[in-house]
Amino acid sequence: MPRKALKRIMPNKDQVMQGKSMQLISALLHRSGVWHFNRRYAARAVLIGVFCAFIPLPMQMFIAAIICILVKANLPLSIACVWITNPLTIAPIFYTTYRLGAFILDVPVSDFEIELSVRWAQEELGRIWKPLILGSVICGTAFSALAYTTVDLLWRWSTVKRWQNREHRHRKK
Repeated sequence: MPRKALKRIMPNKDQVMQGKSMQLISALLHRSGVWHFNRRYAARAVLIGVFCAFIPLPMQMFIAAIICILVKANLPLSIACVWITNPLTIAPIFYTTYRLGAFILDVPVSDFEIELSVRWAQEELGRIWKPLILGSVICGTAFSALAYTTVDLLWRWSTVKRWQNREHRHRKK
């Protein structure tokens, strides 16, 4: 079950390699084991992808790809998980991580409106970067650990169920 479900959501090798940032490391992607799909590689990939999704930086997929190469994790699954933060979810996720960081640092929460300009980035990000980074690291760590554990346990449970069903079928014969 987890293997089939995860394979359905994963982008294929051609889709991953079409990304401009991936062309920078394409030689490494062909040689490494980032295309293998087993319990360990899948669990690592989910951990990396979910953590990178919470990094408030551009090129999250590139960062995830580099980490996948270094620790041998499934790249397509990791990239699929990075898309937790997408154009629809990025604002509420990073606002929540900012609020968490502000709460932990005991700094007042700033009311601000996001404006896509260099001036806004210089003024506002200079004020909010510490709580944003702290909240992002905390949420990224917590949710990636939860995702890793969930994938690992579901994969093990699925394997045990398959073996039990196989034994049950052999007993009937």
